Amino acid sequence: MNPYAAFGIALAGNALLSFGMALQKKNIAFVGRKAARDAAWKRARVGWIAGFTLMNVVPVFNFAALLGLPANVVAAVSGSNVAFTAIFSALLLGEVLPRRSIVVTTLMFAAIAAAGLRGVAGSGSPATLPVLVFLALPLLLAVPALALRRRRGGPALAVLFAGVAGSLGGFMILPLKILGALPEPSLALWLSSPWLWLYLVAGASSFGLLQLAYKDGAMNRVGPGYYGLYLLWPAIASWFVFSLPFDPIQAAALAVIAVCVVLIAGAGER
Repeated sequence: MNPYAAFGIALAGNALLSFGMALQKKNIAFVGRKAARDAAWKRARVGWIAGFTLMNVVPVFNFAALLGLPANVVAAVSGSNVAFTAIFSALLLGEVLPRRSIVVTTLMFAAIAAAGLRGVAGSGSPATLPVLVFLALPLLLAVPALALRRRRGGPALAVLFAGVAGSLGGFMILPLKILGALPEPSLALWLSSPWLWLYLVAGASSFGLLQLAYKDGAMNRVGPGYYGLYLLWPAIASWFVFSLPFDPIQAAALAVIAVCVVLIAGAGER
C-alpha cells in the first residue's frame, strides 16, 4: 500500500477512535446505573454502544495502515488522537479547549508528520520476549492500581488507569502487525496463533481500565493520559520487537509528541 494512503487511513482511524471515546465518556452514566430505565437511560445506552462500536472498528484501520507503514509510525500517528479528543470533548462534552492547546496541537501534528516521513521498516522476524515484556508490564501495574482504587479513587488515579489502558491499547499494534505478516494469513491460522490471543487480552484489559478512568476523571485529562502511552508504548516496543534501526530525528519527533501530550493535559487540568 502507498505509505501516504496508509498515513491517511491511520489518521481517519484515530479520529473515529477519539469520537467513540468521547461518546462513551458522554454516556458513561449508563454503565452500572441502577435507576429506572427512562428515556435518558435509553439515550445514554445508544450513545455508549455507538462509541463502543466505533472504537472496535479502529483495528480495521490500523491493520490497513500497517500494510503500508511500520508499526512505530502507526503508533506515532496515534498522537493525533489527543487533538481529536480535545476537539470532540469541546463539541460533545462542553469541555473548554484552551488557546494553548490549539498552538500545541499544531506543533504536535508537525511532529507526527516528521515521525511518519522518517519511518523505516525493520529487519528479521519479530522477537517474542520483548512482546511479552511490553504486555506484562502494564498488566502488572494495573494490579496495585485496582487495589488502590478500592480504598481511594480520584482524578490522579484516573490518569494512571488511562495511561495503563493506553499502553495496552497501543500494544495491540504489535500483534496486529505480526498477524498481518504471517505467510498466507487465514482465519484458521489467526485462531491458532498466540498473537491473536495476546491482542484480545490487551484489548479487553485496555477497554475495562479505560471505563474506570472515565468514571473518575475528566476527558481532557483521561484522553491525553491514554493517548500519550498509546503512542509511546508501541513506538518504543517496536525498536525491540521488529529490530527497527534507531533514527534520531524520528526519536526527537516522538519526544516532541510526548511533551505536547503533557502540555495539553496540563492545559486541560486548569
